[in-house]
Amino acid sequence: MPQLVNAARSVLFLLAGLLIVLALAALAEANATESSLDRHSGFPGPLPSAVHAAAVQTSVAQTGMFWSVIYAALALVLAVRFGKGGNTLRIGTIFYGAWLCVIGCFALALTADVAPTATVIAAVVELASGALLIVLMVQKEGITWFSTPRH
Repeated sequence: MPQLVNAARSVLFLLAGLLIVLALAALAEANATESSLDRHSGFPGPLPSAVHAAAVQTSVAQTGMFWSVIYAALALVLAVRFGKGGNTLRIGTIFYGAWLCVIGCFALALTADVAPTATVIAAVVELASGALLIVLMVQKEGITWFSTPRH
């Protein structure tokens, strides 16, 4: 396996591990925020703005956690299949990288002011690793490796 292809595979493994860690961090932040919401739930009347912001933050963290696990699983599947090659896997990795870039940009643009720290870090990591995967997969070594038939 060429060095650039192996680097892309390593990026996928590292991305999967980091996304799982960040999903656990987002879960911990969501639980901490939810426990602060529970303290205010017994008060009558409208919720204070801080409590409303905490509710939004909990929802964003839970959603980020769910999608981080999905993207981590997809990264693991792609990385494990690199040894078998195939141009479809290369194109799939390029699409995965492009999707990570799109999701990272949207997550940063839409939730950077209300999202917990773990969710913002996950968005930056997705954006950077998506761009890196695209660059590594369109190099000549990658094209040659995935185009070579294997039996």
